Amino acid sequence: MTNLSDTSLGCFAQGTEGDMTRCVVEGVFSAGPAPGVMGLLLGGTVLTSLYIAGDGDVITPGIATTLFGAVLVPALPPQFRLFAYTVFVIGGTAAVFGVWTRFTTRGGFR
Repeated sequence: MTNLSDTSLGCFAQGTEGDMTRCVVEGVFSAGPAPGVMGLLLGGTVLTSLYIAGDGDVITPGIATTLFGAVLVPALPPQFRLFAYTVFVIGGTAAVFGVWTRFTTRGGFR
């Protein structure tokens, strides 16, 4: 007879002593690609969808993606912080690119 704590569901069966975030995140990342690739995919999806839904300006989606990545850093376990940093860098890069293009093409924030 197999003990429940020895199975893949054992992480979820620990009750109040368990860490649900760690159980879910480890399950997702162990079944798929590296956290950096997942962060790139999620950050790019968030940035693109906010860009399409917005007014064609990349600064607001870039800032929103940067804030989303910054919120994920303390929320995720240490071994998955690369995921959050990837989302943060994508958003920051998009925001800096938007500011740079606005200053070089329009001459300011008018």
